[in-house]
Amino acid sequence: MKTIHLVSHTHWDREWYRPFQYFRTRLVHVLDHVMEILEQDSRYRSFLLDGQSVPLEDYLQVKPEQYNRLQDLIRSERLVVGPWYVQPDEFAPDGESLIRNLQIGMEIAEKFGKSMMIGYLPDSFGQSGQMPHILAGFGIDCAVVMRGVPEDIETCEFTWEGINGDRVLAISLPNGYSNAMFLPEDNVKGKLRIRQAVLALKKWTTGDHILLMNGVDHQFPQAFLPDLIENLNRSSKKERYVHSTLEEYMHAVKESTESLPVQQGEMISPCKHRVHTSIASTRIYQKQKNRQMETMLEKYVEPVTSLAWLLGAEYPRGLIRQAWKILLQNQTHDGLCGCCSDEVHHEMDQRFTDIENIGTSLLKAYSRAICAHGNGEDLTLTVFNNAMTKSRQLVHATVYVTKEEFTLFDAQGSSIPYQVEKVEKVDVSTLSIWTLYLHGKDIHFRMNISFYVDFDANYGCRQFVIQTGKSTTPKEHPFRIENKQIDSPFYTLQVRQNGSMLLYDKMNDITLDNLLLFEDRGDAGDTYNYSPVKNDTIITSQGASARVDIIESGEIFTTVRIETTLNVPEKLVDDDEHRSQTTLPLNLVTLVRLYSQMRRIDFSTTIENNVLDHRVRVLFDAGVQSSVSFAETQFGTIRRPNHIPSKGWKSKGWKEKPLPIYSQQRFVDLHDGKRGLAVLNRGLPEYEIYDDHTIAITLLRGVGMMGKPDLLIRPGRPSGMAVAAPDAQCSGSHTLEYALFPHAGNFDDSLIAREAAEFDAPPLAVQNRIHSRRILHRENIIGQFIEIENLCTHIQQQLQPIASGDLGLFSINKQEIMVSALKKAECENALILRMYNAASQPVENVAVTFYTPLNGAYVSSFNETNDKALEIMDLNIIRIGKIDRYTAVTLKIYLAKEDHIDPQA
Repeated sequence: MKTIHLVSHTHWDREWYRPFQYFRTRLVHVLDHVMEILEQDSRYRSFLLDGQSVPLEDYLQVKPEQYNRLQDLIRSERLVVGPWYVQPDEFAPDGESLIRNLQIGMEIAEKFGKSMMIGYLPDSFGQSGQMPHILAGFGIDCAVVMRGVPEDIETCEFTWEGINGDRVLAISLPNGYSNAMFLPEDNVKGKLRIRQAVLALKKWTTGDHILLMNGVDHQFPQAFLPDLIENLNRSSKKERYVHSTLEEYMHAVKESTESLPVQQGEMISPCKHRVHTSIASTRIYQKQKNRQMETMLEKYVEPVTSLAWLLGAEYPRGLIRQAWKILLQNQTHDGLCGCCSDEVHHEMDQRFTDIENIGTSLLKAYSRAICAHGNGEDLTLTVFNNAMTKSRQLVHATVYVTKEEFTLFDAQGSSIPYQVEKVEKVDVSTLSIWTLYLHGKDIHFRMNISFYVDFDANYGCRQFVIQTGKSTTPKEHPFRIENKQIDSPFYTLQVRQNGSMLLYDKMNDITLDNLLLFEDRGDAGDTYNYSPVKNDTIITSQGASARVDIIESGEIFTTVRIETTLNVPEKLVDDDEHRSQTTLPLNLVTLVRLYSQMRRIDFSTTIENNVLDHRVRVLFDAGVQSSVSFAETQFGTIRRPNHIPSKGWKSKGWKEKPLPIYSQQRFVDLHDGKRGLAVLNRGLPEYEIYDDHTIAITLLRGVGMMGKPDLLIRPGRPSGMAVAAPDAQCSGSHTLEYALFPHAGNFDDSLIAREAAEFDAPPLAVQNRIHSRRILHRENIIGQFIEIENLCTHIQQQLQPIASGDLGLFSINKQEIMVSALKKAECENALILRMYNAASQPVENVAVTFYTPLNGAYVSSFNETNDKALEIMDLNIIRIGKIDRYTAVTLKIYLAKEDHIDPQA
C-alpha cells in the first residue's frame, strides 16, 4: 500500500512582483490564520513555512506579543521553520553566504524550538554542485529540489553527489511544489484533484511513499484538509493518506528505498522546469554590489575585527550579524537574480547601502585602532593581507603628508619603491565634523600611491614608516613604450587600431591575439532569460576605430586608455523581431593596466549605456582549443561543456532551450592541459565559450520587462509577471572590472583560485594618523581643553600594548588551500578559520602555524560544533592532514589566553 504524504505549506517570496511591505501585510494574516488553525484542530498536523526563518522576524516586528504562541507551535513541530534564513539563489552567492544563510536560519529556528533538517530548495533556478557539501557540513543529509534535475533522473528519489564527493538523499518535485495547491473544499472535487496528482507522480516514485505539496506562493492554509484526508482514507483501499511533514516523509523514504540513481554535480537542465539560463547577467550592477559586500564582510570586516578582538577589543558581533542578515535578505532567489519589480530592486539598493555603511564604519574604526596603537610618533602605513594568501600583492594606498615628497620604509628599514597616481591639496580639518568646528586649517597633500608588498603569513599586516622629505629610493623604469606598444617584464602588449590587443607572454613563449573585442547583440528576452532577436543585427568592435593613449607609466604599472565607440541599434522594433535602423553611439572606455612585478593584467571598462534591449560582452581568444571550460563555484571549480545538445528540445517538451551560458564565481579558465587563459572578475557572474577558444564575459544586459511570453528560447507563459521593468535596461554609466591571467598547465598548476582571490580582495592600507593635533593647540582656549574620543580611539583604548612592526596571525603550509572565513566564533571565545582545498586533487599533510601558543583546536561543523580534536605540535602548529578536493574545513581554535592574545610575528 502506498502512503500519500500531504505537506501543507506556503512558498514565501519575501518580495517579488510586489515589495516587501506589501507581502509582509499578507504574511501577518497568513501566520495569524495558521496559528489559529493549528491551535484549534489537533488533526491539522503541521504547516511548513517554506524552509525559512526570516518570516518569523518579519512577523514579530509587527506583532511581538505573539512570540510565545509561535514558540509553542515550533517546539511541538506543528509550525516548521528553517534551516534557511531566506530561500537563496544558489549560484550568485559565494560559499560563505550560503553557510551564513543556514547558520543564521538554523540559529533562529532553534531558539524557537527546532529547525527542520532538510535542504529545502523548491524554487532556486538550478542547483549548485556544491550544495550537498554545504548541507552535509551542517549535518543535513537530505534535500528537496525542483528546478534543474536532468532528463536521465527518472525518479523522485535519487542520490545527489557534490563535486567534492559528499552525498545527500534528494527528492525532486517533477510536478512542482504546488501539485496539491488550492484544493477544493468539496469532498468529491477534492478527491478527484488529489487522485489525479497521485496518479501523475506514481511513474516517478520508486518506493511506497508519494509527496503532495499542499501550497503555492503566498497561499493561506486550508483548514478543511484534515476532513478531506479522513474522507480519502475511508474511500481508498490502495492508498493511505496522511497529513505529514517533510521530515516524516523523508524518514519514510529512507526506510523504504535502497538502490537509487546517482546525480553528480550541479543540476541546471531545463527539461522539466525553467532554470532561467542567463539570469546571472540581469541587473548586473546588483550582482557587482553583492560581490563587493560579500568581500567586504568576509575578507575585510571579519578578519580585521577578529584581529582587534585577539588584541583585546570587543568583537562587534551584533553589527556584523546585522550586516549579514541584510545581505542575505538581498540574496533571495528572485531578488539577487534580478527578476523582481523595479520597486523591489530600489529597496535592495538601499540595503546594499546599509551594509556598506555598517562595514565601512567598522572597518575604518577597527583597522585604524590597530595601526594607531603603539606606533609612537612615527607616521605609518599598515597594510592588511585581506586575500589571505602568501604572495606578492599590489597595494593601492591613500596617504596624507605635509610634504609632497617622502620615503616609504618597511619594518626592516629598507626603502620601498612606489608610484604616485594622484596628488591634491586638502584641508584635513574638514575631514571630521569635530575639527571642522574649530575653524582652523591644516593643509596636507593627499596622495594616491601604489607599491608591492610580500606577505609571508596568510593573515596579518605589515607596517611601513612614512618619512617626509625628498625620496631616497632609487627609481627604475621597467616599461618600454613605443608606438602604442608596451614592453613589460612579463609581456609585450600591442594595441591595434580597433582597440583589440596582441599579447606576447614572455614566460610561456606564447602569443595571444584578438583580446579585448566587444560584442553587442539584441536581447528580446526579459529579466529571467536572454533571448535572441529573431533577425538580429550583431555589432562588434572588430572594424571599429579606437583611440589609444598611455595615460600613466612608472615603476609599478603602466595604464593604457582605450576608447571604443560602437554604433548600436537604439531599440527593438517589429514586435521585437528586429533591431531599429536608428543607431546610437555606445561609448566604451577601457583602462588596461600592466604591472612590473605581477603577471596579472587588469581591466576596467566603463560603458555609457543609452541603448535598449541589448547585451554587451567582452571577448578574449584563449589561444587554445578545449571543448570544456572550468569555472569557480563555491569552494571549488566546476567543469562544463562548451556545447549542450538542444536538437528537438521543443518537441520533447523542454521548458526552455538549453544554452551553454553559465554562472561563475571569481574566474573562468580555458586550457588544453599545456597552457590556458583565465579571466578573473569582480561581480561579473556570466560567461560563455565561443567556438571552443574564445571566452565571452557578459558586461551588461538590458531588458525592459519583468516577464514576457513566448520567447524564442522559452515558449509559453511569461515567467513572473508581464509588467514593465525599465530599470532593468541598466541605462547610464557602468564600470566593470576584470583581469587576464595567461598561464602554463591547467588551473591547478597555475593557482588560478589564488590569483582570483587577490584580484577580488586587494590589501587594505591604513594610515595611523591623518589629523595633526597641532590644530587643537594653535586655536583658541577652547581647543586646548578638548580631547576628542571617536570610535577609533574608543576601540584603541581597549587594545593591549602592541609593539610597532609587522604582525602575523597564521600561515598555511600548502598554497592550494584558500581561506574563506576568519572570524570570532558565534558563541565562544574561540577563533573560526574556514579554509578549503581549491585544487582538483586531495592535498596531504596540511598544517597551520599560528604565531601564538594555542590551547586547543578542533575540526568543527559549519555550525561551529566541535567534531574532532586536532593534534597541536610545538604549542602552535595544527596538523590537519588530508583535505579532499573542493572541500571546506572549519577549524575552531582556542587560544592560550582565555580572551585575547598578542600575535606578534
